[in-house]
Order: sequence, then C-alpha cells, then structure tokens
Amino acid sequence: MERFEDKYKDVENQALQWNKIEIRGFSVMYSKSIAKARKKEEIDLQNKANKLRLNAERNPADKKILDEIYTTNLCIEDLVQYKTKGAILRSKVRWFEHNERNTKYFLNLGKRNYCQKWVTKLKLKDNMYTYDQFEILQEEK
Repeated sequence: MERFEDKYKDVENQALQWNKIEIRGFSVMYSKSIAKARKKEEIDLQNKANKLRLNAERNPADKKILDEIYTTNLCIEDLVQYKTKGAILRSKVRWFEHNERNTKYFLNLGKRNYCQKWVTKLKLKDNMYTYDQFEILQEEK
C-alpha cells in the first residue's frame, strides 16, 4: 500500500485516486478481451483457409473456392500486419522509420524484452535459491 500512497500523494481527492485504479483495471480487462477476440479470429481464419485448401485440391476448377482462399489470406495478412506493427511499437526501435521491416528481428526483440522482465531466480530467507515460478510468486506475496 505504500507504493500506492507514494504514487498518488500529490492527488488531493481520494475518490480520484480510486477512479484511476478502476480505469486502469477496466482498460486492462478490455484490452485482454480484444486480444482474445483477435486471437480467436486468427485461429478461425487459419482453420477456414486450411479447409478451403482441401476443397480446392478436390475441386481445382471451382473459382468460388479460389476467391474465398484469396479473401481469407488477405484477412490473415492484415492480422499479421497488425501484429507486426505492435511488435515494432513495443520494441521502441527507430529502424522502422527508415523503411526497414525485418519482422523476425522485431518479434524476437519484443520477446527478449518481455523475458527480461521475469524474475527467474529468487534468494529465499535461508540463503537457498528457487527457480520455481509458483514459489517466487508465493514469496513475493
């Protein structure tokens, strides 16, 4: 609770402090629901594309199936483009401004930065170290 008090010590209105916390909680929950929906859409599009490819192999002359495959691939490409932009934004690298678009680099850089935030080893009270994530969380509480 000390961190909370230190963070909002300059805010005089106590209700405003709690409103900030509620807004943050709501925005995190909203963002996660949007991300889940986007992930579900991507999986559905991948499954649809796979089914359409199987149908196209059975009926190679059917133009309707080929058009659907093309449309589905465009939707998948849009989702990948959106993910790439997010990775570039999170990586905080200026190379994108100079028209370099090495997506694999940006994705790996974002993954590396995310992994560096983890606590992988914790020294316990009895001078022992633990690597178990559940134990680390319990000790942190």
